[in-house]
Amino acid sequence: MSSIQNLEKSDLDIRPEAIREQLELLVKDPAFRTSRRSVQFLRYVVEQTLQGAAEQIKERTIGVEVFGREPSYDTATDHVVRTAAVELRKRLAVYYNDERHRSELRMSFVSGSYVPRFMLPSQAENTVRDFEDSVSSTDLSAGFRATLDPDDQHVASVNARKAHRGGRRTFWLAALAILLIVIGAWVYRALRPPDPVSAFWRPLTESPGPVLLGVGDILNGEPTLPGGNQGQDAPLLPKSLSSNVPYADAVTIARVLSVLQSHGKTVIMRPEVSTSFSDFRDNPAVLIGAFNNEWSLRLTHALRFSLAFDPDHHLIYIKDVKNPTGRAWSQLMAPTFTQQFDRGTPPRQDYALITRVFNPQTGHVLVVVGGLYAYGTQAAGEFITNRSMMESVARLLPLTNPRSTIQIVLKTDVTDDTPGVAKVLAVSTE
Repeated sequence: MSSIQNLEKSDLDIRPEAIREQLELLVKDPAFRTSRRSVQFLRYVVEQTLQGAAEQIKERTIGVEVFGREPSYDTATDHVVRTAAVELRKRLAVYYNDERHRSELRMSFVSGSYVPRFMLPSQAENTVRDFEDSVSSTDLSAGFRATLDPDDQHVASVNARKAHRGGRRTFWLAALAILLIVIGAWVYRALRPPDPVSAFWRPLTESPGPVLLGVGDILNGEPTLPGGNQGQDAPLLPKSLSSNVPYADAVTIARVLSVLQSHGKTVIMRPEVSTSFSDFRDNPAVLIGAFNNEWSLRLTHALRFSLAFDPDHHLIYIKDVKNPTGRAWSQLMAPTFTQQFDRGTPPRQDYALITRVFNPQTGHVLVVVGGLYAYGTQAAGEFITNRSMMESVARLLPLTNPRSTIQIVLKTDVTDDTPGVAKVLAVSTE
């Protein structure tokens, strides 16, 4: 049965003008004003329903029409619609739990779909009252059984013994089912391919001693090239002695910490300004951030993919030594990403570089995770800690060799200041 057929007749009897008036009350309320995507989501599904197109309200359609995803995007890995729907339902609950809105037309969702449902206040109260009545009927039936006469109590006792024997059979059947599930899960784990996330991090998690985690700072202006050298060396960063950590870097730090600590690793966390080269000789390390982390720039500039700066065009970009003049993976440089929005059309994407490299002189592995801007860093942090995402790389690169250099170039679409699922643009292993 289609979603529109599941709507009650009362949904369709309410005047469209009344529904649109209630929609405007909702989107102007403080519960919605702080979330542009909740407003866009709600407006879209309401208008589609009023126009008789409720059957077209599907996850993929919403992803394309509301959140700007490609028509072929993977709904199994990109959960933007489901996440936004959960947020929207919470905001509706907050709004209608306010006593001031109890007498207004109610908006909710048909169970198991994204189709909105509209109810008058009296209908909403009847729904609650029917539930309360069903609870009361259950309680009364329990009281009635306590007043049976002796003969009826004997019959009830016999029935109870039968029910007990049936309950024991049910128990053993349930125990057998659980045992089969456990065996099936064990066989599935034994036959399932190795976890690519564990394979990527294994050179660090199986190394002795702690892991160094180097955190980038906040940029204070454009980078420069040393001695006027046009792209041969790593850019120099303007120092900013800040006690703050960018939000996206903090999210990535939390993800990396979770992976390392789940393998029992001790982590030493330091800002990049307090990190010296000798630290990399003593410990395997993870560097968070790209153009806000000088060590990320210095320790990757000799690899195939590196972080580079084009001062003539004020671009930061990911450089490929096999295509040194290419600027496909670039962004206009600005001290902050917000200021970049002020210069013209807001960018719709960011790029990131993930590197895992073995240093034969120190015997340790270095991992660098960074985007051109914060969005890329956050998307890259999710990528290397997510099994389904890393499986796409495991099909292209061998992750199990701890001495091989692995580099992954990613792209992420940005919607409402939120990075989407990262897409692999290029990989390299040396």
